[in-house]
Amino acid sequence: MSGTSLDGIDVALCKIRGSGLDTDVKLIDCQTYPYPTNLLCDIKKSLYLSTSNAQLLCSLNFKLGIEYANAVKKLVAANNLNLKDIAFIASHGQTIYHQANNEQGFIKSSLQLGDAATIAYECQTTVVSNFRAGDIAAGGDGAPLVPYVDYLLYRDKDKSRALHNIGGIANTTIIPKNANIDDIYAFDT
Repeated sequence: MSGTSLDGIDVALCKIRGSGLDTDVKLIDCQTYPYPTNLLCDIKKSLYLSTSNAQLLCSLNFKLGIEYANAVKKLVAANNLNLKDIAFIASHGQTIYHQANNEQGFIKSSLQLGDAATIAYECQTTVVSNFRAGDIAAGGDGAPLVPYVDYLLYRDKDKSRALHNIGGIANTTIIPKNANIDDIYAFDT
């Protein structure tokens, strides 16, 4: 994951068992790898119409895919594992632009770069990606992105919880005590 704060590439190695409400997630390791200076410069250029163009975006998409694959490889090696031990990689990508609403000829949309096919090839495993686009296609807003995961990890029979992500764009998930999935709500701040 790499957010709009541009502080680096967050990589988590997890063991996941079960599905739905019976999902159990164990964090094995996590690291943040800083972007190389030249790549960070390209990301910043891509964020503004005055410095961005199709050629930059196209190239950056693949450069990020390679860099994300390298980050995965580093974390896997640091934990004395092999890439063949990894069932899948979930890659959010780097948000370049998020159109939160339909307005004046533009429809709700979101653009994340970091080519999933490049990551899959480099790491020789399945890559799941395009989470925001998937949420928008299903009628959502594409953000916040993690309320369901927050619910799976932090729901409690006796305690209400508020989880706040502080990034380039902060967001909050509210999980009332003894909540069902339809009881939670989340918003950008």
